[in-house]
Amino acid sequence: MRLFGNQLVKMRQERNLRVGELAALLGCHPSYITHLEKGRRHPPRIEDLRRLAMAMHLSAPDLQTLQQAAIWTAAVTRVEDLGFSPADTLLHDAASNLFDQK
Repeated sequence: MRLFGNQLVKMRQERNLRVGELAALLGCHPSYITHLEKGRRHPPRIEDLRRLAMAMHLSAPDLQTLQQAAIWTAAVTRVEDLGFSPADTLLHDAASNLFDQK
């Protein structure tokens, strides 16, 4: 599930930032951003979310949306780690509905 990654891509593109530009602002390698966006890494911790928000000049509501996406993504990832398919869970449906409306 890539709820967090999808939100990150959307917010980055709305600000006309390329992956490399965002990585430079954060002082990280561009592959870290790419892995976040593609769901290959777990969503970052709250401190790192705040750094992302500052780098992209996110509003408080946008930061909240990104935090919620991180929480949902982490929860669904845990469900997958337990061997369940998130598509078979109410969690997947709730998360998908929440972020499809935004």
